Amino acid sequence: MRRKWSRAERGEPREGSALQRRRRIAADLELRGVSAAVAEPLAERLAALCPKLDAEEYAAALSGAAAVFDVVREGFQSLEHSSRDIDEIQRLMQGFAGELRKLEEGLRIVSAYVLRMHSKATKERGGVLH
Repeated sequence: MRRKWSRAERGEPREGSALQRRRRIAADLELRGVSAAVAEPLAERLAALCPKLDAEEYAAALSGAAAVFDVVREGFQSLEHSSRDIDEIQRLMQGFAGELRKLEEGLRIVSAYVLRMHSKATKERGGVLH
């Protein structure tokens, strides 16, 4: 039994409006392993070329875009990981700042107590605190 290949599997450009072309190009890119976040902007740029490309050129453009994504994928994932690390560090620093505020308040209370004891001692003993 003969299998019918879709246009995307044959590497042929798809027809339709510009929006439909962008969506279809993005879907074709995602089939080739490009993440959706990257496929959308790439599809927008490739949509302008698609009416001018034959099936072979369309397939080559998609394969080239997928190859570029494979090369930059590590950097892309590293950037996402770094962003999460920065968010975590920021959350920890905010918690640390809150603890420092509590410590400062405690030191103010202790300082006020020591000053009160010092003034009380100077009144009772004639100014000598041991």
